[in-house]
This record gives sequence, C-alpha cells and structure tokens, in this order.
Amino acid sequence: MSFNFEKMNKLPPEARFFDVNAIWYFWNGPVVRLLYPTRVTPNQITFLSLVFGLLSAGFYAFGGSDALLWGAVFLYGKVFLDNIDGSLARVRGTSSRFGRFLDSLADFIVTVLVYIGISFYLVQLTGDSGFWFLGLFGLLTCFMQSTVFVFYLVNYTSRVGSYDKNRVDESVTEEDQAAAEDDKSLKWDLKLQTLFVWVYGWQDRWVEKLDVVSRKYAGVPDTDEDLRQWYGDRVFLTAISPLCLCTNNMMLAIFSLFGEVGLFLILLISLMNFYGLGLLFWKISRNKFSALT
Repeated sequence: MSFNFEKMNKLPPEARFFDVNAIWYFWNGPVVRLLYPTRVTPNQITFLSLVFGLLSAGFYAFGGSDALLWGAVFLYGKVFLDNIDGSLARVRGTSSRFGRFLDSLADFIVTVLVYIGISFYLVQLTGDSGFWFLGLFGLLTCFMQSTVFVFYLVNYTSRVGSYDKNRVDESVTEEDQAAAEDDKSLKWDLKLQTLFVWVYGWQDRWVEKLDVVSRKYAGVPDTDEDLRQWYGDRVFLTAISPLCLCTNNMMLAIFSLFGEVGLFLILLISLMNFYGLGLLFWKISRNKFSALT
C-alpha cells in the first residue's frame, strides 16, 4: 500500500482549522513517511516519547549546570515523538483505543514528573521552597488548560465524524465492559480506559461544567443544531489551540533555553489563564450578540 500523506490528518480538508500546535510538527511528515514501510509500531514510538519525557524530567531535577538545556532538548524530543505515533497509526490505518489511552497516560506521567523536576530545580537554585507551590499550581493549570482545548476539539471531531478513537465522555460504560468480555484482546483497552478516567476524569468534569455555564450565559439551547454551531466554531478552536499540552511543553522548552523557567510558570498561571477565560467570555458574548441580531 502506498503512502498517503492525507491520512495523517484527523480531519477532512473541508473541516480543518489552523491549529497552532502544527507549527511544532512542520517536519513530522517526512519522518512518518520514512517509518511507514518499517516494522516500527506507533506504540513503540509512544514508549520512546515516554522515555524522552522521563529523561527531560530527570535532567530538570538532577542535570546540574546543564539541567535546563538538556531538559529542553529531551522535552522537545518528547513533543516531536508525541505527534509521530498518532500520525503513523492513522496513515497505516491502525489507530486504536489502546494507543489513544497509552498516549494520554504517557503524557500524564511525563507532565507530572517534568513539573516536579522544574520545581526541584528552582528550589535548589534559589533556596526558596515556595517554588514547590508555584510548580504545583502550574501543573494543575497546565492540565486544566489542555483539557479545555481537548474538550472542544473532541466535541468538534465527534460531530465532524472523522475520528472515532476519542470520546467526549470516556467513562467506562456497560458496552465497554461487555466488549472486553466478548473479545479478550480488548481487556487492556478497558484497563487503560479505567486508569485514564481515574487520572483525567476530574478535569473533564470541571471543564464540562464550565462549558454548561458558558452555554447557559450564551443562551445556547441543547438542540443538535445549536450545539453543532457552538462546538463547530473553528475560529474559536484556532484561538484556543495554544492551550494544548504540546504548546505548553514547547513554551517550557523555549523558556528553559533562556534560563527563565520561573517566569514561564508565572506567565502560565497568570497570562494564559486570563487568555483562556477571555476566549470563553468572547465566545459567550459573540453568541449572545448573534442571537440578538
């Protein structure tokens, strides 16, 4: 089967929007093309991205004078590989729920350890234990911001109908349990799904509540057509894409190269939170204005 570059995309051409995260992936296509005829699997790439992420966290915490340099280098390696695995799976037609959960859980592990690493670095550098609090707050902020983007992205892709490996609500259903009982090969999918819900479920619930409140103030009824328009706002998706975990990691890597990880945490907690909330306020206001006119 010949390589089809178009299959790397989750969305058909007519449904795409400009995703800021694509800036960091501009050279992934040739790498996926090279890997396509090989025996390298997407899950192996995911595991390698996990290794790069663990090395990044280790360098941030214990890298000495070169901590920020090598922490940034391996963090970018993790970001790069984190896109390769999904693109390779889609172009081969081997995307799976197992790979979807494996990738997200690897992201969770790396993110927690990287933020612990930069917090430890700042405490060691300054002697100020307050950086533990700043790092924890930054970690929670990072998770919440990325969950906001993923929530609206998955709502959009599910309505476009082009990608079925992600669900808006990933809670384990009776159908999931029955499928795992009928097909033993799905038991690990179910285990990873259960773990995914345990580590990410609280974020999804908070963002869903935030969205319900936003729709209420925007005056958006719970009809299929109104929800399609609410979640099909591609301008909003472009604007909110910088909240994705990928861009968060890239900004951390860039600030690390300039020796300003403390400033990164401050801007993440302040500026990016105001940015995200401002976008929701803008979305609410725009919908209310459209309803009036």
